[in-house]
Amino acid sequence: MKKSILLDFFFFLFVLYFCCDAYMEKIKIKFDYVSYYDFEEEFLLYLSKSYGIISADIDKKTNEIIVEYDSSKISLELLTKEILIYLGLDKIPSVIAFDKCVSNSHIRKNIIVIKDICCEYCLKDMIKELLVVDGIESAYTDFDYVNKYNVNIFITYDDTIINEEKLIDLKNKFNG
Repeated sequence: MKKSILLDFFFFLFVLYFCCDAYMEKIKIKFDYVSYYDFEEEFLLYLSKSYGIISADIDKKTNEIIVEYDSSKISLELLTKEILIYLGLDKIPSVIAFDKCVSNSHIRKNIIVIKDICCEYCLKDMIKELLVVDGIESAYTDFDYVNKYNVNIFITYDDTIINEEKLIDLKNKFNG
């Protein structure tokens, strides 16, 4: 009897350790025009109490929001919308960089060159769009508000999910 209970307990721990971790994900998002100092505590409390969010923090040096979440309970798209709505940025393009904190051997780097960007809002909208593309793991830009030609979006991607054809489609879409 004791042996059976002990085996059940160890099986439970095994499942908890290996299966539950499969849905744990981490994201770092950097927004433009945001100062968290006035409402940091309330914002982090709001995020930590949201369904599917395990932890939330703000890196004051980089001005990034860092969120650990359970992707089986909340999608990245919904999580991003929750953050944007709370910050009052749901109608204003403001995502300037992100990192999904993925590390595997299939991560590759590439650059999407935008030949002629009409404005900074279009660029931020492109980065926000990349945020929810499955397989795009991080993105940031070298945009400097002076030169709107040949602006680079530096991305990392999982080559088992994103192929060359998809990269070409993204480049064409952003330059169309």
